[in-house]
Amino acid sequence: MIRGNTIARRLLLALLVVLCAACGDDDPSAGGTAAPPPVTQGSVSLPGSIAPANPETGATTAAELNRAYAQTYQRADVGDAEITKVLVLMPGFLGGANDFDYMARRVIERSAGRTAVWAVDRRSNALEDQTGLDAAEAARNPDIAKDYYFHGTEVQGRRFAGFLSGTSVSFESEWGIRTHIEDLDAVITEAIRHYPTAAVILGGHSLGGSIVPIYAAWNFGDHVGFERLSGVVLLEGAPNPQPGAAAPAQADYETRGLGTGLTRTSLKKLRSGDPVAGLQPFAGIDIFVTAEIAAMRTSSLFGDPLGLSPDTDLGQSFYGLLFGLRSLPPMTNRAAFAFGFDNDYEPLFFVRASVGEAIGPVGPNPNLPFFVGLGLVGPDDHLLAPIDAAATYDWRPPSAQAMPDATDLDTLARLLFAGPTNFIEWYFPARLTFDVGVAGTLNVQRSGDWRKEVYGMAVTENARVDVPVFAVGGSKGLVPDVSVFAPYRDSISPTLRNGTARTAIPAGFQTRLQEGYAHLDVITARDEGAGNGELAALVDWMDAAVQLAPPRR
Repeated sequence: MIRGNTIARRLLLALLVVLCAACGDDDPSAGGTAAPPPVTQGSVSLPGSIAPANPETGATTAAELNRAYAQTYQRADVGDAEITKVLVLMPGFLGGANDFDYMARRVIERSAGRTAVWAVDRRSNALEDQTGLDAAEAARNPDIAKDYYFHGTEVQGRRFAGFLSGTSVSFESEWGIRTHIEDLDAVITEAIRHYPTAAVILGGHSLGGSIVPIYAAWNFGDHVGFERLSGVVLLEGAPNPQPGAAAPAQADYETRGLGTGLTRTSLKKLRSGDPVAGLQPFAGIDIFVTAEIAAMRTSSLFGDPLGLSPDTDLGQSFYGLLFGLRSLPPMTNRAAFAFGFDNDYEPLFFVRASVGEAIGPVGPNPNLPFFVGLGLVGPDDHLLAPIDAAATYDWRPPSAQAMPDATDLDTLARLLFAGPTNFIEWYFPARLTFDVGVAGTLNVQRSGDWRKEVYGMAVTENARVDVPVFAVGGSKGLVPDVSVFAPYRDSISPTLRNGTARTAIPAGFQTRLQEGYAHLDVITARDEGAGNGELAALVDWMDAAVQLAPPRR
């Protein structure tokens, strides 16, 4: 069960999602075109990796949390036997399965229903108390969520117990790369069982683009990850292969620390301190709930996009830090939501999308030097900010722009809150990113390597990966130059599974740069009509990939 004691409410909400199968999508019936058959959304919950106890605190992972989860998408009129490909998708840092909801539906439509999509929900999502958000969505009243999480109001006989702290989730210190790779393998194993004749394509966004190559190179003993795949998809996330590099010192990993500045940590520090990674020092976990409430108020499903936001009390500290404002000016619901995500205003690259433009006085962000100093943005990044505390701000969505931005604001809003899961991972395990930094070099040795022998990071088979790769960057994103993918291309097998030289055919390692795209746009950008080119190219590539790397059964 994905949400513990909230699953029943979430399953009821799933019915609404199925009935509104184009949730966050453009109206396919416009212009006289018949609406496509609906997409059925479901879920899988499977026995996952058994995480060990935290040796510093003795805290153990509860049995019900040692689970692997995915949200599933399949066209309602297509039977399991007709599915030829399953696209399994891994979200990035702080990401949930809903990151891929819009993309999943478009890929299914573009493949004429012959592709199923399984979006991974990492195990930490099961820690979230979604009671207030579920109830708010069902009643179409965001105030229910605000009262539940911030005002102590009881909802459906339950009162919010507060956000989880480091001590209460210290078992998360053991949820490293091995735990997540074994969970992912459980999902892929189930996909193969469910669709025994279909090919499996594995993709990842952002940090997921580093996790996916680790899976492909992982030696499970009876199989290697890539042997179960027919292709790898990298979406605004590039691996960091270092074939000839030495492993970091074990003592640095365990006690002395790896990384620099805010990112420097050690395994001992994670075990004895807070194992959850978030937006510290900018904001606490409550900002994630605030974002979902703002998304509800913005959504055309039940919000009031043009009404003035009533949530300045929730957003003051976050926006004050972002923009150097002592008090928030009045702004519409859609402006309050968009300022937190739009590429021109948001300094945190991993939450950026291109969603329109502000209506009201704006100017250079006075806090830009602070963000440059932290390494979050470059010195040439021209961040803007609202600058007039007396003005009332609104937002011009892409549909009203002469040159529309990539992502529809309403689509992004719905992705944040629409059940049965959500867009943001509240309790992301810091051990995962820590381990990715150590194993993501894809050069673990088969023997004599402490990463494998002590911590089970069996990332030993990267040079044998024989599947095609589809890699996408955004010109305003994390990967603004597709040459960043070249080291990965050069580190894997030069020969594809069917014997074709990887360089002999474009689909062997196909790259694509989406002009004007920010980090989230590669998974949220509008794809109506002729589309933006990315998803059509992906679907065509998947057809070629299956021929170049037929499923091994």
